Amino acid sequence: MNISLFIARKLTAESGHSFTERIIRIASASVAISIAVMLLAIGIVKGFQKEIKQKVTGFSGHVIIKNLDLNQSGELALFPESQSFLKKIQKLPYVNVIVPICQKPGILRTKTDAEGIQCKGITPGYGTIFINNYIIKGSGLDNNDSIDLNEILISETTANRLKLDTGQRVELYFIQEGEVRRRKPKICGIYNTGINEIDKSWVLSDIRMIQRIYTQGYDSINGYEVFLSSLDKLDVHSKAIDEELGTNLTAQPVNETYFQIFQWLSLLDMNVLVIIFLMVIVSVVNMMTALLVLIIDRTPMIGLLKALGSRNKLIRQLFLYNGAKYLLRGLVTGNAIGLGLGFVQNHFGLIKLNEETYYLSKVPFSITLTDAILINGLTFLVCTILLTIPAMYVARIQPVKAIRFN
Repeated sequence: MNISLFIARKLTAESGHSFTERIIRIASASVAISIAVMLLAIGIVKGFQKEIKQKVTGFSGHVIIKNLDLNQSGELALFPESQSFLKKIQKLPYVNVIVPICQKPGILRTKTDAEGIQCKGITPGYGTIFINNYIIKGSGLDNNDSIDLNEILISETTANRLKLDTGQRVELYFIQEGEVRRRKPKICGIYNTGINEIDKSWVLSDIRMIQRIYTQGYDSINGYEVFLSSLDKLDVHSKAIDEELGTNLTAQPVNETYFQIFQWLSLLDMNVLVIIFLMVIVSVVNMMTALLVLIIDRTPMIGLLKALGSRNKLIRQLFLYNGAKYLLRGLVTGNAIGLGLGFVQNHFGLIKLNEETYYLSKVPFSITLTDAILINGLTFLVCTILLTIPAMYVARIQPVKAIRFN
């Protein structure tokens, strides 16, 4: 029988002084609050990163294949749509789909205003991948292989700025080889991704409308968007795709295309680490204090055990067992609070955000089982190891003085 564990089970705070009981409850509550804060911090940051990255990659793909050459206006240079490397890239296990695009800068003009835009021509079915999920008015591009579609999708930002609505026709002007090319498409829908870098600039159209601005045919594009199974090892996969391309093409990962957004998201990780560090310190200090108070409160019992021949190691163990018990109680309560609040926020979206500032309309929460286990394991391990410091006080207690201690 483990004597220290047996005594620890019999030793409860309720049998001691009310002051000691209060201190232990406060310490256990501090651990619960710390765990809840850490879980919420990790879940919210992971949620932010996941949601925003999904929006950016949904619009632009994970990797963009483009020509190395730019013309004088900075446009992407054209290259033939039919490429021998496509089959090789499509067979890579981490590649989901490859989508051709043809984009060109232009001017969107109404009767009273004009604004510079980037018009991206997309292929049939492209909208079902991403943009249709963010259409707030009208419909997506109903492009098919039989006819050229003279419709566009604009963002809510552009629609509000130029006072446009679905069903209206607008004028698009493009400069090609020194000549002005004019189109007059109808607005079929209005989208809102919440990403200002996308919404303020991009207009979506049928790819054939943009191809006909450049040439008379439909066999040239100026980019491929490659959608991967995940963002894991993005740089490695982008480099592997780049090695399959010819000398005139290059593969650019999305974290370089939208460098500022991804840089901002990476900085959030540092905030989480700071919060975890501070919360672990709070948990450790409170648990060490509670254990020290418990040892002092049980000084007569310690003296009696020593008088009966118990070693310091056995007495330290029984207090460590008690400390671990109160620590686990705090961890269980903290997990219930943190994960419960995250679950409620995910399903009901009680806390709203300014979408123009944060790219999202509500606070997201996303945490994996691995993250939860790691944060709980780290807290329990660090606290348990450092609880040995107040437990060492047991060695300084003398049996004769301890028995008479009050």
